[in-house]
Amino acid sequence: MRTVAVLFLATLFACSGGDKDKQAPEVPDVTRLMGAAPALTDAAPGKTFIWGRGADASLLDPAQITDGESVKVVTNIFDTLVTFKPGGTEIVPWLATEWEKSADNLVWTFTLRDDVTFHDGTPFNAEAVVFTFERQLVEGHPARNDGDTFPYAHDRFKAVQKVEALEDGRVRFTLKEPYAPFLSALALFSTSIVPPSAFTADKKRSFASAPVGTGPFVFESWDRDSRIVLRANPDYWGGVPQVERVIFRPIQNAQARLQELRSGGIHGMDSPDLNDLAAIHADRRLRLLGRPGINLCYLAMHTLKKPFDDHRVRQAVAYAIDKEGLIEAGYNGCAEPAPSMCPVSMRGHHPMHDRRRDLDKAKRLLKEAGYPDGFKTTLWYGHNQRPYFPKPDQIALHLREDLKGAGIDAELKKLDWTAYLEATKRGEHDMCILGWMADIYDPDDFLYVLLDKENAVVGQANNVSFYQGDRAHNLMLEAQRTFDWNLRVKKYAEVQEIVFNEVPAVPLVTAPDLRVLRSEVRGYILYPAGGEYFRHVGFAP
Repeated sequence: MRTVAVLFLATLFACSGGDKDKQAPEVPDVTRLMGAAPALTDAAPGKTFIWGRGADASLLDPAQITDGESVKVVTNIFDTLVTFKPGGTEIVPWLATEWEKSADNLVWTFTLRDDVTFHDGTPFNAEAVVFTFERQLVEGHPARNDGDTFPYAHDRFKAVQKVEALEDGRVRFTLKEPYAPFLSALALFSTSIVPPSAFTADKKRSFASAPVGTGPFVFESWDRDSRIVLRANPDYWGGVPQVERVIFRPIQNAQARLQELRSGGIHGMDSPDLNDLAAIHADRRLRLLGRPGINLCYLAMHTLKKPFDDHRVRQAVAYAIDKEGLIEAGYNGCAEPAPSMCPVSMRGHHPMHDRRRDLDKAKRLLKEAGYPDGFKTTLWYGHNQRPYFPKPDQIALHLREDLKGAGIDAELKKLDWTAYLEATKRGEHDMCILGWMADIYDPDDFLYVLLDKENAVVGQANNVSFYQGDRAHNLMLEAQRTFDWNLRVKKYAEVQEIVFNEVPAVPLVTAPDLRVLRSEVRGYILYPAGGEYFRHVGFAP
């Protein structure tokens, strides 16, 4: 890992130790934390691995999801053409063994593996790849259901003109225009290859709750809000997994998850309560893993609704927020203020001086905008803990109090996670707290996805600010179309300056990625670009 990442981790994990008079366990020197468990050598046979997380999945159709809880499951059921090198952001071959692109960057040709079958026994081949992409890209495709949205198809693959199966086990993508993040985008969970056999007229509607892939684990059952069970794929081309089953258990409260982990009811968990880090580190039954988070928690304002259609109001909101206080209240000191909508840990981040809380300036801006006495509004948030949102209630309460200091009276509205995602995509909120974790290691993944007007489609918006900025839009399209990294960096820097001033959303914090495992777990690797990958996980004998 680069030196800058290590320094970032050291800063990021400068966690407050709480009341020292209570002689609590010492907060760990988390700069020494690793991002993986010890390697698996000899595995204990016949084991089930149980993962605790904050909420259930929404759907298990990889082309339909954007939420991390669903992603954790589908990354174990499906494979993509390319993937991330374990624990890193480098793109490596997966279902495709090699690829080449034309000199004009418009034609990409992939050679496919010939030893892969889907879980239903049908062959993986070039036709399945074409089917996977055409289902998402072609209007009226017979494998579509009413209401299917395919959010990433537009975000990532609008440049694709056609996908063709070649006779020699290869697939050719022809683009309408160059798209610099194309190869990285093919590692997205949304591009997981699906079998045409699972989308016949009598099957296609059930796919999102009973999926079929080529991955290391086969879907077995889903008891909503209780557990999802996967079993090992004995015919997996990448080698049979080390555990017989993986179970995902939603346990909303982080301390309840930790109690289950200590008792052996689960074997690993994400999003620990940051107040518990010292005690976790001191517990020999447990192992604390961590790495810099490529994530962002932000406060979005619906820019097409009054009063947030006025940039002075949005600037006032930004000046009302005390990020340092928020980090203490909601993150136990374990986070970094985010000055930009592109995280510090993401390449292409543009360094800039952040705003400091200034209530006088906030009030002056509100007065100029015609709100001398402030205004009433709503602040929406989801119940689910996420790495960037570890204490939902405390974070929401802190932001409400900050806003109150500027005369903004924000009524809190807390929703179930799935309902919350649907509501914000429809634009029902005034303000909302959301976050984003890197899907690919490219600034486009934050700036274009979260802020471009093309992604402000009601019902499937990732741009939940519904921001329509034309200057930013044009720059982001230009950045997508050039393969000159230095030029791309300049364009993304300008985008970050624009959205800093126009404030469709207030970037709040970047938080570390943390996991907790039982000490007997082996082979687990924390991936910085999201998802969970359990094909190498096992137990010490």
